Amino acid sequence: METDKSLAVQVPPLRRMTMENRKKVIAFFKELGFAFDIARFDDRLIAQKIVCLLDLKGIDLGYTCSIYVRGPYSPYLTQDLYEFTNEFENLKTDSRLSSAEKETAGELGRIFGLKPVPLEVGATYGYYALRQNCDPLEALRHVKRLKPFYSEAQIALGISKAKEFLFQPTQKDLEDLKKETGIWQRASLKTLEH
Repeated sequence: METDKSLAVQVPPLRRMTMENRKKVIAFFKELGFAFDIARFDDRLIAQKIVCLLDLKGIDLGYTCSIYVRGPYSPYLTQDLYEFTNEFENLKTDSRLSSAEKETAGELGRIFGLKPVPLEVGATYGYYALRQNCDPLEALRHVKRLKPFYSEAQIALGISKAKEFLFQPTQKDLEDLKKETGIWQRASLKTLEH
C-alpha cells in the first residue's frame, strides 16, 4: 500500500551545534552567575530566554530560536542542555567572553535579574519586534495573546526591560529626552532657589 507523500510532514533533522557554541553559552551563564539545574523548569526557561535575548542583541551563539507558547525557544539548545547537563550545571567551559560580550552579559543580568517572567515576556516581545518586524503595538498584541496568564503589570515590566536591553536610542531619541527632562530639571532647580 502506497502512502501519499504530499501529506507527510517535513521535519528538519536536528543539527549538531559545535562544541564552541555550547562552551560560549556556558561562558555566558558563568558570567551571569546562573547556576543552571536541568530539573527545574524555570532554569530551563531562563536558559532559553538568555540565549534568545543574546541572539536578538546580535550575539550569534548558533542556537536558532522560534516562537512557542512560552516565547522564543531553541530545540537545539534543549537537546544540548540534556545531552551535556553536567557541563551546563557545573559551568565547565574553557571559552572566554570578549569585553563586549561581558558587558552585554552584565547588562542582561542588571536589567532582567534572571527572573523568568520578565525574561519570557521580554524575549517574546523582542522576537516579534525584531524577528517578525512588528511595530511596537502589534508586538504587544502578540505578547498579550500568547501570555494571557500574565498581568498587565508583568507584561509592561517585561516589555520595558526588553526595550532597555535590545533597543539603542537614536540621537534624536536622546535629544528629545534631553529636552523633555530639561524642563523638569529647570523647574526643580527653580524650586530649590526659593
